[in-house]
Amino acid sequence: MNTPFWESNVTTELRGTSQSPAVSEKAKREARAKREREAKAKREREAKVKRDRVAKAKREREAKAKREREAKDKREREDKRKRNDKDRKPRHSSTPRPSASPTPTRSVPPSTSAPATSSTPTAEPTRTTLPSSTRSSGDDDGQPRDYDSQADFSSHQMQQGTPETEHWQDPHYSVSLDVSNRDLRFPDGEEFRMWVFDSEESGRGFPGPTLRPKEGEIFHAYVEPSMGPHTIHWHGMEPDPRNDGVGHTSFEIDDHYTYQWQAEPGRAGNPNYGAAGTYFYHCHVNTPLHAQMGLLGPLVVDPVVLADFPVSAGNRRAFADGPEYDIETESLIMPFSIDRRWHELGHAAGLSGEDVGLNRFEPTHFYITGGLLNSRREREGAVWAPSELPVNVIGNGKAPTLMRLLDGNYLPNKLTFYHPDGSPARIAELISHDGRPFRHSASQYGVAIPTSMHEDPKAHLFTHMLSMGAAERYDILLHPEVSGTYIMVMNWNNWITGARVGRKELRLVAS
Repeated sequence: MNTPFWESNVTTELRGTSQSPAVSEKAKREARAKREREAKAKREREAKVKRDRVAKAKREREAKAKREREAKDKREREDKRKRNDKDRKPRHSSTPRPSASPTPTRSVPPSTSAPATSSTPTAEPTRTTLPSSTRSSGDDDGQPRDYDSQADFSSHQMQQGTPETEHWQDPHYSVSLDVSNRDLRFPDGEEFRMWVFDSEESGRGFPGPTLRPKEGEIFHAYVEPSMGPHTIHWHGMEPDPRNDGVGHTSFEIDDHYTYQWQAEPGRAGNPNYGAAGTYFYHCHVNTPLHAQMGLLGPLVVDPVVLADFPVSAGNRRAFADGPEYDIETESLIMPFSIDRRWHELGHAAGLSGEDVGLNRFEPTHFYITGGLLNSRREREGAVWAPSELPVNVIGNGKAPTLMRLLDGNYLPNKLTFYHPDGSPARIAELISHDGRPFRHSASQYGVAIPTSMHEDPKAHLFTHMLSMGAAERYDILLHPEVSGTYIMVMNWNNWITGARVGRKELRLVAS
């Protein structure tokens, strides 16, 4: 007898879903194993949470104990100071904190910057003794000191903080800087997230504001980073560790700090004195990342004017007894390249031991930043980059053009000058490197005159090509002999292979 079609379909469906005893047992084992894995993972998570709670409680107890010890030590030092200072008259003045003016201010420079024959009185820095509450509690003899030694500071340094500026002196040149971030559009139209130093006057742009103190002047930089912590390192100046801005050897700025230093005045014919030249400032917290993100700016130290080396109108000397140059055409050139991946990282990327690839710098965008120093206009959102630069032709009645080269880039750069006809142009005279003039210094006791052409034409250093590494600086005078458009070519090279990875050109219009 034929089976009805609906019964046949039902029978077939039931047969298709039936399982053998072996298959059913396997499914049960897998389900049981899954439940055990999930239970084990849950136990491990709970154990980790418990361990974290215990570790956190331990850290809190240790931190509390440390704070109590520090408070106790502070009370003991204060009590000892009071006992030692009893019946003593205070020996400090109450100089107020400087105003956080966003624009550089300049007062009369110290007497070292004026000709020796000048009879005009000049201002000397106001020296202020440390308040007694900040002095050391004393040495083994129990007597108080008017200072904390560098050994004291190094032994008890903080990692982050807002210390007072020790040995305060009223500045001749001061600036107030903040740290902020914004998207900046570069000359090729590309936009990147950048972190920049800025003031209310400069706005948030790149590179940071140009700072230009003078030899012999007391320089102050009040820094209050709104995104932090940060420091400012004055690359090449090397003041004391508190004011050098290297976080792991001094401190990172938690709220604010006033950096203070004084550039040493130059002396004619002496290579051991003087600081005039090209430098730069940058953050020294997570240094490779923060500098790549844009936290750097030009620092130029101008020389004192010596009585035996007067300066012509419209000119300035490169260093105290150095050659004169034309102020109007003075320029700064800073090659810079960008690895877009780095600009997606956070402030502390890599500081906890994780690998975020800061050992791999692979830029895809290359720029010649900088321009004419005398006419720079710092604006909100501006990337300072030249399209062309004017230079003076030899014999046109003007002093030579000074070009300050600063390698703000992590790759080696090769710079070449070309004549209008495309041939190499040997027009660059090297006069200084990393803030140190080139001099005849063979004799330990003799006068070390500069090697520049105005002093000794036989010893000058002329070239058409120059190689630079990261943070390296050169000061060069340009000597084009005829009018026309010269070309400066900047190449970026691979550290290992030497292969060119980037190239940019800049027109130099000589007249």
